[in-house]
Amino acid sequence: MLRPKRVKLLCAVFFILGASLTLLLVTFALSLFIHHFGGQSVSQILARTRSGTTTAPEKRGAWGVLEPVELPLANTDGVFPDQAERLQNPKWFFERFTESSLSRFLSSCDLRPVERRILLDKRSWDIGTNGVSITPPEQLVWSLTHHARQQIYAALAKSTANYPQCFPFRFPLNSFDLKFKDSGLPIEQLNRIKRLTYTNDTYLCFSDLETVKRVLQPEDFKDLVATLYIVPSYLLRLRVTPDSDIEALAKYWGKGGREKRIAPILASLSKVPGGTSMNVSFLLPTFARLRLYTYPEAWNDATASQQDCFFTAINFFNETPDTNFFDSVYSRRVLKSEYEPVNDDPGFGDVIALFNDQGDAIHTCVYIADDFVFTKNGINAAQPWVLMRLADMLLIYYNPEKTGRALFLRRKNL
Repeated sequence: MLRPKRVKLLCAVFFILGASLTLLLVTFALSLFIHHFGGQSVSQILARTRSGTTTAPEKRGAWGVLEPVELPLANTDGVFPDQAERLQNPKWFFERFTESSLSRFLSSCDLRPVERRILLDKRSWDIGTNGVSITPPEQLVWSLTHHARQQIYAALAKSTANYPQCFPFRFPLNSFDLKFKDSGLPIEQLNRIKRLTYTNDTYLCFSDLETVKRVLQPEDFKDLVATLYIVPSYLLRLRVTPDSDIEALAKYWGKGGREKRIAPILASLSKVPGGTSMNVSFLLPTFARLRLYTYPEAWNDATASQQDCFFTAINFFNETPDTNFFDSVYSRRVLKSEYEPVNDDPGFGDVIALFNDQGDAIHTCVYIADDFVFTKNGINAAQPWVLMRLADMLLIYYNPEKTGRALFLRRKNL
């Protein structure tokens, strides 16, 4: 089994998987919030979290002193969450392009003469009322330069019909070798994969998983998938010393009526000479503590596969999960009556709701501390409950072509 030693920031690689019934049903209620209060621009949040990122081993704030440890989480069963969407024969859909506008676009791309001739051959075009589809030959997919691929895939990314290009695997520029150094893949295969990468804003992208699968041995493809689908999660430790303000720590981490539960352990830790650290998971409410770093498929629970991001976020403080949150009417009523927008700094347990440019709710998660969130990304059973950096989580749902807004919500009784 692949055991990568380190996963860099911004290597989040899962994507919005499947349509969640709960997501669709609570969209209206959340949209009322975003319409009235506006929310924050995702690009602004990303810029702020990047500028505040530090390599220091400790992060200080109202939460105390955090010691984050990168935890490259992978499903040992090798489950491939969005296999149906990724492993399809390449078919490029140029949404809202006409015959003439697509001809102009392809002519403007940095293509070799033979590539341009192949793509401009209208005998291979399927011209519809809302766009044009092209099925590119496999040899052409391999032959594109990085720049030409970037030009074409940027246009394809504007339509969700092009799932691989719309939701590419993204990681930092100049980090390809670091990303795959522990993958176990032969160097010649890594060079092949590198040929299919391209840049998008400040990220290196890879979309052509089906194309690569055709040339890799089964074991090599398994290693590739294991590397791409590692979850950039974190283990958080809270540092407690004799100088720590135990009352303030209990107040921050004990929201939801749990201060008296966690105060004794915090006070005990403060008496250790020189101080010590404890795993933040012990300070989480029961719902989150039990699910953290686990996959739904491992639970002996008939509803586990339905427990999406909305169910997870709204149940965060509940001792026993409220399955009524699978019901749209109940969810709307709770969101409208028990939550309000956060006008100050976010705090432990606040819900972060993400919206696309059309105002549709696409994800919710829970703020923990600093720039870390508790999240369940997608309803797919292969998606675990994890602690992630806010920037990593946002990059799952947004890219330079697809922006949106985020709204921080707080339960009124907290």
